[in-house]
Amino acid sequence: MASRANLPGADDLYVKQYQHLFASGQYAEAAKIAASSPRGILRTPATIEQFKQVPVQPGTLSPILQYFGILLEKGELNKYESLELARPVLAQGRKQLLEKWLKENKLECSEELGDIVRLHDMTLALSVYLRANTPNKVVACFAELGQYDKIVLYSKKVGYQPDYAALLQHIMRVAPEKGAEFATQLANDEAGPLVDVERVVDIFMSQNLIQPATAFLLDALKENKPEQAHLQTRLLEMNLMNAPQVADAILGNEMFSHYDRPRIANLCEKAGLLQRALEHYEDIADIKRVIVHTNALSAEWLVNYFSRLTTDQSLECMKEMLRINIRQNLQVVIQVATKYSDILGPVKIIEMFESFKSAEGLYYYLGSVVNLSQDPEVHFKYIQAATRTGQIREVERICRESNFYNPEKVKNFLKEA
Repeated sequence: MASRANLPGADDLYVKQYQHLFASGQYAEAAKIAASSPRGILRTPATIEQFKQVPVQPGTLSPILQYFGILLEKGELNKYESLELARPVLAQGRKQLLEKWLKENKLECSEELGDIVRLHDMTLALSVYLRANTPNKVVACFAELGQYDKIVLYSKKVGYQPDYAALLQHIMRVAPEKGAEFATQLANDEAGPLVDVERVVDIFMSQNLIQPATAFLLDALKENKPEQAHLQTRLLEMNLMNAPQVADAILGNEMFSHYDRPRIANLCEKAGLLQRALEHYEDIADIKRVIVHTNALSAEWLVNYFSRLTTDQSLECMKEMLRINIRQNLQVVIQVATKYSDILGPVKIIEMFESFKSAEGLYYYLGSVVNLSQDPEVHFKYIQAATRTGQIREVERICRESNFYNPEKVKNFLKEA
């Protein structure tokens, strides 16, 4: 009666009867008594150890498995029983039995049970960890199985906060492409970033993963916020040092405006992206150092670039271009002088070409402005330049058609020439 009502009064009777049956070798009967003991007083690790110690008779089922069989018929195994049953079953490669018992809710799921199962089957272990409510192990399983998209969803559902940075580090080692996707998911979470963007970049760069780091930052920085200036700089830096053409494309898209411009200008110059360097430099010494390399710059772009400079800066740059390599740079200087003649003034341009004894420069520059000018000095200098470059027919033409030169001055020059 006490047994049926699960009352304490029957405890001693059960213990004595169990001990008697066990001592007399009636293991199946002893197992039944232990299985039905009130409040499971005999369902202990000690009982399990007793059954495990009994030698197995050839051709018979071991007493410990008989014990577990009776327990399974009766209902759910407790934590210790579940662990002790799982070990031999998995060792025999019979994990399908374990799956069956799990579906029937016959086993008490615990972290320890999951750890045992994990050595044999990760998916089955995940099922155990989920039932045992051990979030850290669930998340680790998702990561091992490559189910990264489920990690954030699950963690939010159970109110768990994983170490996302450590998790990402692990994923980057085993699956860099998936890691990049996961990093973007973490950074773009609707509740706000779940991981520090700087830390993510450190993880990428520790494995020299420039491309995934770039893709991640392009997405994370798309709003072009002032507080992200250092990250914009870092994105451009890593590409200027490792993939200059990517950096060139990013700068060409004008996505960012808060990065360290002098630093990026310097790196552009070192990477051979001279156009980008000039777009960023503001100091005239830097501009002069780069602008002389016209062989590496588009002439059309370079001529338009001069519209950004002051008159004094323009003249300084043109002089530097002629000083460093007049043969290479003369044509571009002539184009700049022609386009900005009204702003720079013919007098200063003529002085510049004369200081470098460039009759050719003078001839081509003045040839483009002489027909629109009424300045006697411009016409005289053009006649001079045409004479010195052997353009006799042009000298005859201008002398015949122009009404703006000083005839006496021209006559004396031509006599001497």
